[in-house]
Amino acid sequence: MRIGAGLLFFQHGAEKLWGFAHGRVVGFHFTSLLGIAGPLEVIGGFLIIVGLFTRTAAFILSGEMAVAYFSRWAPRGFWPISNGGEEAAIFCFIFFWLVAAGPGPWSVDELLRKSRSAPGAHTPQKAVSSLESYLRSLLRFVLAFTFSLHGYRLAFGVLPALAGRQSAVPMALDRLPPVFGVLEIAGGLLLFIGLLTRPVALILSCQLLLAYFYVAVPKSIWPIRNGGNEVLLYLLVFVYLALSGAGKWSWDDLRKKRASGDLVSANAPGIP
Repeated sequence: MRIGAGLLFFQHGAEKLWGFAHGRVVGFHFTSLLGIAGPLEVIGGFLIIVGLFTRTAAFILSGEMAVAYFSRWAPRGFWPISNGGEEAAIFCFIFFWLVAAGPGPWSVDELLRKSRSAPGAHTPQKAVSSLESYLRSLLRFVLAFTFSLHGYRLAFGVLPALAGRQSAVPMALDRLPPVFGVLEIAGGLLLFIGLLTRPVALILSCQLLLAYFYVAVPKSIWPIRNGGNEVLLYLLVFVYLALSGAGKWSWDDLRKKRASGDLVSANAPGIP
């Protein structure tokens, strides 16, 4: 998930600095937010990909995406899929989750940690890592909400694209048959409350794969040009949810706690 998000994010910086995938070059200049964004996205994206200074880089990039969303996209409308800021919002919460989740085993940070400290030693990172399940829930809330909006667009034709998104490549999710809108609405609701999270996330991941390879890939090999960036970001998160579960703030976790409590009660010795 970290590597995939880093690669997708790096594209935007490469586009601004070098015209990657035939994009418009912004160049190096630090007098505007757009000029700062290019170097920040290239350097930060690279650090996320290799897993170096992961938590610090993720925190900074999450802040960058929050600033980008509220300064550029939010003034154009409330709904992220209409105002053009959906991808910025997704990146913001993925990076925020990475602050707690950390780099994972395939990372430079992990190699450095093993060389510096004894296994099992207490570090400040472990205290931050204890928040992962809660931030996973927050990530699930946000993406379930934004994902379900595509369902309302597909099924009912609402939430049209506004200025800033009209000239962009249409999102692959919005080119599926309307029947998929029902699946997105129902799946988004179940993910939002965290009910049957693993199977629902797996089913929606299959739909996202269909959208990417059926709609996006024929347009271009580059996600930044084929309308598939958001699809791949959703896919990364939903696959992670299918493997790891909903997190602490969820109906699934509540059911698990109740089942554990019932089991303890059933095994408790009777009162004479």
